[in-house]
Amino acid sequence: MQTELTQFKDWLCCQYPHSSARKHIKSDLALFFSRAGKPPSDISPYDVDVYIQYCLSKELSPLTINRRLSSLRLFYYYLSVINEQPIECPIISKRHFLPKPHPLPRDASEEQIELLFSFIHDKRDKAIFTVMLECGLRVSEIHHLSLEDVLLDDPPGLKVHGKGDRHRMVYLPPPALSALQDWLTSRPVTKDRAVFISQHGKRLSVTGIQFILQGYCHEAGIQITCHQFRHAFGRRMAEANMPLTSLQKLLGHRSPRTTQLYASLSNLALQAEYNRAIQRVQEILS
Repeated sequence: MQTELTQFKDWLCCQYPHSSARKHIKSDLALFFSRAGKPPSDISPYDVDVYIQYCLSKELSPLTINRRLSSLRLFYYYLSVINEQPIECPIISKRHFLPKPHPLPRDASEEQIELLFSFIHDKRDKAIFTVMLECGLRVSEIHHLSLEDVLLDDPPGLKVHGKGDRHRMVYLPPPALSALQDWLTSRPVTKDRAVFISQHGKRLSVTGIQFILQGYCHEAGIQITCHQFRHAFGRRMAEANMPLTSLQKLLGHRSPRTTQLYASLSNLALQAEYNRAIQRVQEILS
């Protein structure tokens, strides 16, 4: 089994050379087979049932469990390709995949954002989080930005290397453009083509960006994640009545249903009607 897993990891590198999903798939398989204690050919649908119950007992979300099962399904697809005698996949779709919840995005308030940025004075860090907020980028997309991805012509924008190895263009509004230009004029000369580099002149990692943000959050006495900047961008655009199809393109969502969640955060018309109704109710009661 160890040989098959090693070969599968090599196959993943060829199939998904630029995807960060590889490390999750490897981890998912290691967790499953260490728990099952059996080779792939001996895994049955019942073993998958037991593993799902184990994950639920650990209070893992349906999204996490489904991702682990998807990794397992991909591994068995690989085995069916390389083996003359295909090994049947033990995962049964209707039996094993859990319904996905659709929670509202966790947003950061404008007050929290303003407070946080009052502590950010470093040019690099200000550029990172301003671009993340004003353009709705994921932390991995900030990590992947290279100097050739920055377009300062009219209109200024960024070529973004997105999730699932998909690419898109986003625009740079004045605050993001100003912060980015301030950083690029003071960026140390280095062989690394990354836009955002560490103190060692190397591309700043995803973990490094998250660590920097947590440091500022600690100073400000608040808690904001990198992804909440993206949610704040989505909310702002929805509040400004940007068509959801356009917002979907800017955010790089595959499904419009994901983008639709931001409309739930920003229904200002509904909020205004609610406030008027509450005021009338209070007048009647008084």
